[in-house]
Amino acid sequence: MAEGDVLEEKERDKGKPGIKVTDRRHFTSEGERRPGVDEDPDLGTQPVVARSEAEEARRPAEEARFERRPVEEPEGVDFTMLINAMAQPALLYLGEIPHPATGQPTIDLEGARIQIDMLDLLRVKSRGNLTPQEEGLLESVLYQLRMRYVARSQSAG
Repeated sequence: MAEGDVLEEKERDKGKPGIKVTDRRHFTSEGERRPGVDEDPDLGTQPVVARSEAEEARRPAEEARFERRPVEEPEGVDFTMLINAMAQPALLYLGEIPHPATGQPTIDLEGARIQIDMLDLLRVKSRGNLTPQEEGLLESVLYQLRMRYVARSQSAG
């Protein structure tokens, strides 16, 4: 743009209403508080300190909803017992344990598959919440049950 064009544009803009720019920052570029900021009616009547206190009072209540606390296991029961209780029906359905009513081994591959899948679901859902020993036990039991299931399904098929 030539200098003459700039002057011509300024002349045209003189008759138009101008745009007013108001700096509403609380601090200068040096970090000092700007004078007159507290008197600004658009900033509200509450000082900044009161807002932060209100936020701090509200924050613990919000955090309490998401607080993670260790859950106490019921006395006399542990994760190992749960795994064994869920694996026993799978062994029963695979014919590894005799049926308690008849004393004879029975094979129900569909029932065994469901029990194995439920143990696998437990593994997936509890990921990250188990001790290394509990995780190892669950993986070991699942591996053994799957291998027995494969062997039974091949011999039955």
